[in-house]
Amino acid sequence: MRFGICTSLDNVNRLAEVGYDYIELGVSNALMPEASEDDFQKIRERVADAPLKPEAYAGFIPGDLRVVGDAVDASRLSQFVETACRRASEIGGEIIVYGSSKSRNLEEGYSEERALTQIAEFLDIAADHAEAHGITIVVEPICIKEGNIIRTVADGLAMAKRVNRKGIKTLADLYHIWQENEPLQNIVDAAEWLAHVHIAEPVKRSYPGNDDFDFTDFFTALKNAGYDGRISCECKFDNFHYDAETALMTMKNYI
Repeated sequence: MRFGICTSLDNVNRLAEVGYDYIELGVSNALMPEASEDDFQKIRERVADAPLKPEAYAGFIPGDLRVVGDAVDASRLSQFVETACRRASEIGGEIIVYGSSKSRNLEEGYSEERALTQIAEFLDIAADHAEAHGITIVVEPICIKEGNIIRTVADGLAMAKRVNRKGIKTLADLYHIWQENEPLQNIVDAAEWLAHVHIAEPVKRSYPGNDDFDFTDFFTALKNAGYDGRISCECKFDNFHYDAETALMTMKNYI
């Protein structure tokens, strides 16, 4: 398995010192899909000098760029995704996480069936761009505290299967799994479609090793799914410098 943290480029040297394999950046801050090439050049230069590559990206679609509802700007969405995928590929990216609950949450009274159709249509278009640039977009389930559609790994699997494109897979995030009280067997069931993992101590959404939470069942489910890919800490840290090392040691102890 390969380990990373969702954080900023400011922390990349520390991750390398500790022994992480990659860094997971944010789409808006790192890829800046609606900024100029000159602005993005600054990121290219920073990444070129960095000891780790940004292999994954989270925070894909901003809340004002709706995927669901009556105000979908398909042209802007397509351009946004194309630029994000192209720039990610240019600097070593392979995974983009589509959680982005504000882009897809249903407004009161809106048809869930229609919303799922719109998400599938968006992901089909996104897959064109992702596949052209060697990127995989993973559908992230978001728990009820933050989202009201595609809330479980089972939901993410169903969406990935519905779209049925090489560039669309799904993600397992322990925090959202825990909040939804979802069976870990769903991770095993999603094995062929599982392309990325997020982890946190799921009660407080803190870093692994901050509490006495037992991750055995989670890592057992990943093992039973045959998963040997990336695992990113997406969580809060008290003192990043020290806690990043604790988190890595804790995760490796379960392997």
